[in-house]
Amino acid sequence: MGDPITLRAQGLEDVEAVVDPGAGGRIASLRVDGLEALVTDGAGPVGWGCYPMVPWAGRVRDGVLRWRGEEHRLPTHLVPPHAIHGTLLETPWEVAEAGVTSAVMTAQLGPPWPFGGRAVHRVALTPQGLRAELEVHAAGRAMPAIVGWHPWFPRVLRDAAGSAVGAPVVVDLDAGGMLQRGADGLPDGTIVRPIPPEPWDDCFVDVAGAPGVHWPGALAVEIESDVPCWVVYTENERGVCVEPQTGPPNGLNTGEHALVEPGAPLLAAMTVRWRRLS
Repeated sequence: MGDPITLRAQGLEDVEAVVDPGAGGRIASLRVDGLEALVTDGAGPVGWGCYPMVPWAGRVRDGVLRWRGEEHRLPTHLVPPHAIHGTLLETPWEVAEAGVTSAVMTAQLGPPWPFGGRAVHRVALTPQGLRAELEVHAAGRAMPAIVGWHPWFPRVLRDAAGSAVGAPVVVDLDAGGMLQRGADGLPDGTIVRPIPPEPWDDCFVDVAGAPGVHWPGALAVEIESDVPCWVVYTENERGVCVEPQTGPPNGLNTGEHALVEPGAPLLAAMTVRWRRLS
């Protein structure tokens, strides 16, 4: 555990990121030219920053994980009735390394996750962008896992004085399909093509290019990752989310997950890039 860590890239005096090991190992702030590109506060752990989702991303139906003939109960207190976004967003992480440009945080996967294991979150700020990497390591036996990041981008950019800069946020997404939601809010196995207009709280597949957001006249942010699934959430008045994930919501139960075995961790990465708009 530790205090928030401020990262600065060599040669970029106008860009800084803050990682907070005590708040679920999340990226708590990303400031570019005095403009804050993340929602930096919220009621509870779900609605702010950019946090790693480990050992699953999105929802698990009714908080029940069915694995190799066994049922395991996962916590549903954050957004009932489903379990959501893993077990580590409320857990303090340990600081393994901390420098001027990068930090490494680790956390143990204990109860209520039934398999044990550990997670590693690496964050580095470079002149090319912010690079984040996740590792999930098994303990003594194989386990399913899905990982991802949950960045919250504000509807309106503000400068250090609190004044609005640019126009409200626009989501940039070129997706070939969307996983249709059933009555319980989880994918029902159908892919919708073409994708419908916003608002969204949905998982997208066959995504082309780098999704992201932009605030017309101010700033654009792109997220690069080779994951197969992207969840986009635009139903909140404070911010929008563009979430790279290695599997879909409830993928632990549908088989759309990685098999993590001792010595064979699940690895994922994303790079966040930005550019000023004039």
